[in-house]
Amino acid sequence: MSWAELRQYLEYFRTNQIIQQLQDWNVGNISTNPWILGGFAALILITYYIGWRAIAGFLSGIGGFVLVLSLAVGKGTNIHDVTGGGLWILVGGGAVVVFLFIYLLFIKSE
Repeated sequence: MSWAELRQYLEYFRTNQIIQQLQDWNVGNISTNPWILGGFAALILITYYIGWRAIAGFLSGIGGFVLVLSLAVGKGTNIHDVTGGGLWILVGGGAVVVFLFIYLLFIKSE
């Protein structure tokens, strides 16, 4: 693989192309779909009550990340217009999800 091919491949990971791809996939509607939200909640509760605390923590981290990403893409993540709220949802929600993930996976599982 040459340097030019590598640079062309890494162009796919630019922020504007990633956000555009997420909008094309209609990720902003995941937070309003009750089947996906209920499925994640049921799966987390089932694994937690079975005793698989680590798996429940992992699933809540993944589900929280998907929910925060969906809410942020739905509101818009434009840096120039912070009043839309998407950037604050991404930062604040991401911090909450990381804290919950660390708590459930490492602290509570002992």
